[in-house]
Order: sequence, then C-alpha cells, then structure tokens
Amino acid sequence: MKVFFHFGTDWNRTPPATKTEKTLLALSYNNWDDYSVRTTLNAALYFDGQRIFEFNLKLLIESNTNSPVKLNALREEGWDGYFPIPNTNYVSVPSDIEFYDALISKLGMQDAREVLVLIRDAGYLVNIVQEEAAKKLTELENFSTSPLREAGARKSFYDGWKAFSGNSQSIKDFTLNLPGRGVEGVTAVRFRFNSDSLPYDINVLIGPNGVGKSHTLKNLVAYWLGMDAGSQTQLNKSKHQPFDIHPNISRLILMSYSPFEDFVLDLSGTKLKDKTAYRYFGFRRGAMSASGRRQSSISRNQPASDSVESMFKALADDDAYDFLSTWTSKADTILDVLQPALNFQKLVVEIDPKAELPLFLRSLVIDGSDGNKYIELTRATHPKLLKLEEDLFSVINAKAGVVFLNGNEKLDLSSGQRLFVYMVINIVGQIKAESLIIVDEPELFLHPTFEVEFIALLKKVLTAFNSKAILATHSLAIAREIPANCMHVYRSGQHGLEIDHPPFETFGGNMQRISSYVFGDSKISKPFAQWIDSAIEEAGGPKQLLAKLKDELNEEMTIKILNSSNSNGR
Repeated sequence: MKVFFHFGTDWNRTPPATKTEKTLLALSYNNWDDYSVRTTLNAALYFDGQRIFEFNLKLLIESNTNSPVKLNALREEGWDGYFPIPNTNYVSVPSDIEFYDALISKLGMQDAREVLVLIRDAGYLVNIVQEEAAKKLTELENFSTSPLREAGARKSFYDGWKAFSGNSQSIKDFTLNLPGRGVEGVTAVRFRFNSDSLPYDINVLIGPNGVGKSHTLKNLVAYWLGMDAGSQTQLNKSKHQPFDIHPNISRLILMSYSPFEDFVLDLSGTKLKDKTAYRYFGFRRGAMSASGRRQSSISRNQPASDSVESMFKALADDDAYDFLSTWTSKADTILDVLQPALNFQKLVVEIDPKAELPLFLRSLVIDGSDGNKYIELTRATHPKLLKLEEDLFSVINAKAGVVFLNGNEKLDLSSGQRLFVYMVINIVGQIKAESLIIVDEPELFLHPTFEVEFIALLKKVLTAFNSKAILATHSLAIAREIPANCMHVYRSGQHGLEIDHPPFETFGGNMQRISSYVFGDSKISKPFAQWIDSAIEEAGGPKQLLAKLKDELNEEMTIKILNSSNSNGR
C-alpha cells in the first residue's frame, strides 16, 4: 500500500484515492492548531477503491511547527506526494487505534508493517524498531503538545505497536491522586484491572452517601480530559499530579441517571478536536451560555433520545468495522442481552406522525396496535434509513426512545426496564476498543435481578471490546460480584476521606458480611430491634410476647426476641 499527500488548503476535505492507486492511505491539509503546533492531517484508508476508515494522522516534522504547510511547500518544490517524505526526519501518530487493526485485517501483518515505516509511526519505530532518530522526536515538548494532546492518539502511541509484537493492549492499572475536599492532602485511589486469577474488569466505589464517590468520578473525568481542574493551566497552578501514569484508554463513557449529579456533559466549545473521546448519558443536557460558560438543564426525554442515537451508532459501527478480524457485532450484542430480559420480537423506532415518508421506506412501516407507525432497526433497514441523511431525525420520534414489539403490540416497560434498556444500548452503541465505562449508581430504578443482569451484560461487553469499568454504588448485589482488591470502601475519617479494601474476599461472598463492613450496619440500632425491646417491656417478658405473637413469627424473629437485651432471663 502507498501513502500519498494531496496538495491543497481545504481543511474540511476528506482526501480521495488517486486515479492510479485504489488501495491507498490518502492524506490532506488540516489547519488544526495545538498551542501553535500544527501536526494534524486528514486521513482516509482505501481498499480496492472503497473508503474503509477515516481518521486524522498527527505528523511531526523535525525543526518544524506546521506540518501541513511544510508538506504543501514540498509539493510545490517538486515532491510527488508519495511517502516517505524525502530528506526529512518525521514521526506520526494516528488519532484512532483501530487504524492498526484495519491495516492488519486488510493487508496482513507484513504489508501493514511497511505502511507504518512509510508514515514513520512513532510507537512502532520507538518500541519495535527502536530507532534513535524517532525516539529523539518523541522526547520533544512539541510531540507531547500536539501529537499526544488527545486521548485517541495517546492510546495509539502507547499501545498500537503492541499489535505487531504479540503484547496485550489491555488497560493498565493506574492510581488517581484525589485532592481533599476542604482539607489539605491527597488520597490515592489505585484502580486495578489486571489479574491472572479473579476477574478484575470492574472496580467499585462503595460507601455511605456524601463521602466522595461522585467527587472521585468527577475528578477522574476532568483529569483525563484535561478540562476544568484537570486543565494544564490549573495543574500548573496547583502543582497537582493527577495520575501516576495517564490512563491508557481510548474513550470514556459516563452514565449518571441521578438528576442531582452534574458531570461534564459534552466537549462542545472545548479546544479538543476529538469530540467523540467522551460521552455522557443521563437526564442532563449541556449548552454554552452567551458568556461561553457551560451550563446544563434536566430533560426527562434525554435518555430516550440518547438510546435511539446509540442504536443508530451501533448499526453504523457494524457497517463500518465488520471487516475487522476482531470485531464483535454491536447490534447482535444488544439483541442477545435484551431479548431474554424483555421477551420481544422486534426492536423498532417510532415514526413521527407528521412526517411524510419517502416511497422507499413505506414498505418497511409496521402499523402498531396503539395507532403509531414503526420501522424495525436491523442491518438491512439501517442503510435505507440513512438515505434520509440530515432529515433522519425529523422523521423519527426520538423522544419515544427505542420501542419493542411482539407482533404489532408495543411492550409496556416499567421505569426500571426502560433504564436498563437505555444503559445497555448506550454502553454497547458507544463503546470502542479499550474504553473505560463509568456508571454512577447503576442500581437507581433497577430491582436486584436487573442489577445482576446489568453486571452480566457489562462483563460480556467489556470482554468483547477489551474494556474496563468503574461503578459508584450502594448495591450489595453488585458488590458481591466484585473481588475485594477491586472494591474501594469509602468512609469519612478523622482526617478526611479514608479508602480501603475489605479484609475478606467479597467475590461471591456473604452479602450481610459485606454490608456490615461497608456500611457498619451491625452497629446501628434497627427499627425492628427497637420494636422488640418495647414490645417485650409491654408484654411483661419475652415468653409472654412469643405467646402473644403466636403464628406471626419466623425463626429469626423468635431468636432475636429470646436474645433481646430486655429478656433478663425472664
């Protein structure tokens, strides 16, 4: 495969293939500015004339701060545009780690290596070839400032080369250094995701309300994104080091269906180019005020609309990436999880009753028994819906969310079932390889069976996409599924926040024992115990109370009455 740079200054152009090369990595001009260092090139990967992958290539040229302009100048001086760039020392980093799998899937390992040599892939040259000239460029400040500024490129540089060495690309353990709230000092939270024995794919933050679980998640998001308290300006002022190593994740997905929590909602208005690196799901939606400040409001329809968007994202990803040797079908995964839980036949979207459908869609319409019209979402119907392009969401009633039919009967879902559906579709729809999923209180609105089913789903998806998760929860059903080394117990101590691990193994453990350690409920006087004491006093003794209650007792209550502090041997 050849690599070709198109001359020009149209920054919004997807570089085409050439007339003579149908299998090609095509590059073109982009004017993106990373603190006065410009290394971004538009990039598209073509195979047999078909564009199969579109991304950005971050290319740093030695002793130069504007790579697109430099490449244009070289073309004007007579360079034909085909790589390698003559008489030039340079390195590059793709914006998306899937680039490596795309190369290997289409070209094979040896030809893929040759492409990496042409573009002088920084991770490959430093870690596999161990080239000194490339290593020196990666040690420059401009390399960190521009090529490694965003999460996708950092992930590519640190882990992409591993596909050519047989090494694992899994997310590494990392420590979050958490500043105190209102007190001095730092609390270190060690997230462990790797073990040869127990499943360490999910870490849990658990403890009473108000001790700092959500505070931890907010700081983790801000530090990873480099926003708010995590911006380089703020970190320089505070001299705070947020991580021992920067988490090597490609995308962060955060869910919080509590209306009281206000996380970073989106990346609009920020200076980050990759606006897909982070996704928030919940009842809040973000906007920019006239003064340029981020603000939010609550919308009860937001989760439903998000589920429709994520379902389309799942189908679009299946269409785009199913050629990858490692790809797991997102649409099939969603159906595999939801069908046993809900027992439905078709997953559909509602058509806006005011919309005028084009002829090519009318044959797909399902007339629901409720009077509404629906279209089933499948790999077959998805391309037809996409023909609507910008008119798609003027035809679909996204506020109705995804809908499930048996025949033409709509399933009437409870609030807990709907939330379960939203979490499933949003996670699967938005996840990519080596993502970190963060969920704040997933047990909200879910009964214990769905809590366990959610963990089963999460583990299945994490495995398929080589990803990890962090949950903040009060759920003992969830805690029982997590090894002790991955369970972070939060308490308010004498000197501020205290975090530790249970001194016993919690994975598959006793829920009452976990509850006593985490929440200290063995030290709290229960309402039923207070009632027993007063009832014994009123009845004149435990035997009298037992006789009075007769058939209204269970074995546990009988023992508690006999062992009550008011028994006094009577």
